[in-house]
Amino acid sequence: MSRLWNPSSGGRIYNAVGFVVDKLDTLMQSQTGEIKYLLSLQQDMYIPLMLYMEKHDTSDEHLCEDAGFGAPIEQLMPSPKLAYHEGMLPDHVVDLMKCSFWSDNGKMSPIVHLLSKSTPQRCQIRSLTMIMLNYCKVHDHVFEFVLHALKCSMLGAYRGCKRPPLRIRKKIYEVFSKMSRKSFLVFMQSRHQQLLFFTIKEYLIFATKHIPALREELIVRYKWEDFEQRVTSTMDSVRAMLSEDDIMAFVGVERFLTSINRMQPHLYRPRKHAFCRVLMHECEHHDDLLGLASGRHQHFDLMYQMLIREPLKPMPLEWLSLFNVSKDTIQKMIGFQKTYNTTGSRSTIRAFIGGLKREEFEIVRALARAYDRKINVRMFTLPTHITVRQIQALRQMHNVRDGEELHHTIGTTLICMECQQFKGFVAYRTAKKIHNIHAYGQARVLVDDNDGKMYCGKRCDKVDKKRHTESYEWEVAVDACEKEMRKSAKERRKEEMNSLCASIELQKISLIGNVLQFYGSLYTICPQCGNFMKYNPKHMYNGFFCGCCMENGHLFRTVRCEWCRSRQHLENIQVRGTRESIYLCKSCHKPWIRNASSVLDVSIIRKGLREKWKRLQSI
Repeated sequence: MSRLWNPSSGGRIYNAVGFVVDKLDTLMQSQTGEIKYLLSLQQDMYIPLMLYMEKHDTSDEHLCEDAGFGAPIEQLMPSPKLAYHEGMLPDHVVDLMKCSFWSDNGKMSPIVHLLSKSTPQRCQIRSLTMIMLNYCKVHDHVFEFVLHALKCSMLGAYRGCKRPPLRIRKKIYEVFSKMSRKSFLVFMQSRHQQLLFFTIKEYLIFATKHIPALREELIVRYKWEDFEQRVTSTMDSVRAMLSEDDIMAFVGVERFLTSINRMQPHLYRPRKHAFCRVLMHECEHHDDLLGLASGRHQHFDLMYQMLIREPLKPMPLEWLSLFNVSKDTIQKMIGFQKTYNTTGSRSTIRAFIGGLKREEFEIVRALARAYDRKINVRMFTLPTHITVRQIQALRQMHNVRDGEELHHTIGTTLICMECQQFKGFVAYRTAKKIHNIHAYGQARVLVDDNDGKMYCGKRCDKVDKKRHTESYEWEVAVDACEKEMRKSAKERRKEEMNSLCASIELQKISLIGNVLQFYGSLYTICPQCGNFMKYNPKHMYNGFFCGCCMENGHLFRTVRCEWCRSRQHLENIQVRGTRESIYLCKSCHKPWIRNASSVLDVSIIRKGLREKWKRLQSI
């Protein structure tokens, strides 16, 4: 007789199932971690057969009898497909890259919206039930996602979770096998907001483990490991509270999760700017009040060269001691940085900056500017297969045969570190037009005829040329004299930037096999057409592309008319019956094709062009 499972009677199959289940339970008691998890999944493989035998005759004759649809023992034979595990969840891992982990992305798809609301930020749970309910009513894939996420959490099917006992898991399998969409929507309306909130959180933790680069960044910014541990331990407690009598009642669960949610601090508060940007802004505000516009500090280049040799970490304010800044000033600034990174508060920084000596003020601003350049100008290496495709695209673009050496200027562009401008022509697409797809060279560049060095030719607009805007409240109290001082300070600052752009040589950057992070954008070479591009996750085809050079899987540069092989006046003709699309030029796009009442098959179009039809004929 089985210890864990005891129907009224049964034959040899019943005894064999009971023996295996008991044996697996004995092995699980002496194991931990991955082995215990896999043994529990082995147990789950027998649950569908156990549920069938509890409702029907458990004799060997009944289980082996074939009524035309296969014997029950054949249909319910234990197999990995019958044990629910994390691999059976709907695959929405790719949607994580669209989530608003650090800022609001505006309009989002339903799955991305739900995943974004599960991040450990403030005010994420407001109206979650109604949002999720409306999505589940309208979108089938959202309903499947929420249903599977809840089932996986209740079963503890994620690796590293504490699983409920076999009798509870058996009840969960039974309930979800009968769960209809209507009954699940009724369940969602029954005040289970906190439970659904933590269910999505647990899925988010599972999904981020499949994107190691994202998880590493989250660990730094979000204290993600603490978040993972707290959510997992909380859901382990919820699984221990499940009752076999009414598995979907969740008695006391909502109150327990509410108390946990109140006790847990918010691990992340979004900040729009880094601490160095705050310092730079406050320094400029102070100069505007005094009508000053100081130049670049003499130690700025030295600071930047020191910073780029250090790993990425918070701004090293202790370096200020090397430039004769007092210890008291450094300690206060370290405290300001810690407070800002923790709470986002910067209320006392403005008064502190205004009270600094002028020399210390300029050194602090120079370090902030140097650090801002360090974190906004970075280079990342692309995988080898993407680099190879970039080289192939550049060879085709510049008509360089295989085996011939590429000129050193191919794939190289210029950037201005002062006005933060990318000088290469970047291919981009608007709603009506494609831009820079055939452009070549650099924009707004000055060339010295004597030595061939190149400088930035951009000029900042005058303040008085800008369109007039309405005054803010804080400007109302400022008299005309102060306004004029601020205006003159900004004019001198722009003139200083113009002189720096014209005097500091442009930086050469090779983007073959590299991605340049340059002040909020990622630049590289399109692996399809060879143009400079900004990376956009929306433009994906066999990797990524610029969004301008391909349509329906065809590269514009290689497209020809299907019939006459011309490259003039191409028009894309949609095809029905296959996934293939063909291009026809204006002369080959005959009236009988253009005026057809339905989309034509490729074979019909080719036959008509070959036989020179004057009108569409029946086949």
